[in-house]
Amino acid sequence: MKNRLFFIKISLILVLILVGLIVSYCYFYHYPRYYWVSLEFSINRFITIVYFITFFCSLLLLIDFNLYNKAFGIIITVGTISWIGIYLLEILKMKPEFWYWSAIRDFSAIICLSILAPGFTLNIIKFIKNNSNQNQKKKIVFRKYHIHEGLVGVIFVIFGIALLLIRYLMIQHEVLRKQLRIFLALDMILLYLFLFSGSFLVFRDRRDVLKLKFIEKRNSFNDIDNSSVFSPITLDSIHFFKSPRIPYYPIGIVINSFSVNLLIHGTDFLGRKIFSITQETIVLIGFILCLIGGFMIGMDWYRLFAKLYPDLYSEIEEILISLKSSNESRIQG
Repeated sequence: MKNRLFFIKISLILVLILVGLIVSYCYFYHYPRYYWVSLEFSINRFITIVYFITFFCSLLLLIDFNLYNKAFGIIITVGTISWIGIYLLEILKMKPEFWYWSAIRDFSAIICLSILAPGFTLNIIKFIKNNSNQNQKKKIVFRKYHIHEGLVGVIFVIFGIALLLIRYLMIQHEVLRKQLRIFLALDMILLYLFLFSGSFLVFRDRRDVLKLKFIEKRNSFNDIDNSSVFSPITLDSIHFFKSPRIPYYPIGIVINSFSVNLLIHGTDFLGRKIFSITQETIVLIGFILCLIGGFMIGMDWYRLFAKLYPDLYSEIEEILISLKSSNESRIQG
């Protein structure tokens, strides 16, 4: 069974790579033949971006987490260097006539941005795993009070909304839209990070948020039944390790990937000639999708955690079963 599953995964990966090569060829083949603002090029570019979003999100489900993370690091590093290098060459007017530097730069941006959202999502889960153990002294504790991550998430969302308002004030001034657009870019990066992380944390801790349980007084941490990652695990925290019936995280990752491309590519992604919508409408849709993607992944974080760390998932499940059995025995006794 395992060999058959491995064969199916390898076959799917090879098919995806083959299709990727075909899509890339079509993109480069048609690039010099269309005007940048033409309907044909808008459709060509839209299909290319959508395919590579689909490719990297599918690859996430087919290969090992560590391998995907290495690919993420290599692609982001090489793609970013290529994009910046070619951009500098164009500024210096070093443009060989036998190749299309702008096409390579544009394609590098497509590849980097397509893997950015799923790679970012995986590293949030990795961060949670590395910072959840009490023994590492990294829990958010102030004296005897433990601050729930739901409160942190609410604060992040509020910061994000504030940055969104600041952005709309900034775009009213031409000097900030053109000469000083770096400040707009920084605002959008921080806005995305705060909105996505905030919605993720709020919906990951949604049950405590609904109860307005933001700060908890704890006299001491009980070391019994502690996991090597999440410490301590008690009866009160069992609800934290429940997944919804529907697997939301794959949909959330796809939606989040689209939001990143909407925010960065803007009307180059959803061409005005195709969809007839303004840049600001696209940006707003991108932020809304960012929130939706964050809360879907946050709701279904435990199922994604189980896929990335199956051994740790088994360990946690054993502790949860033990806690439930002990509680039932105490009630019956």
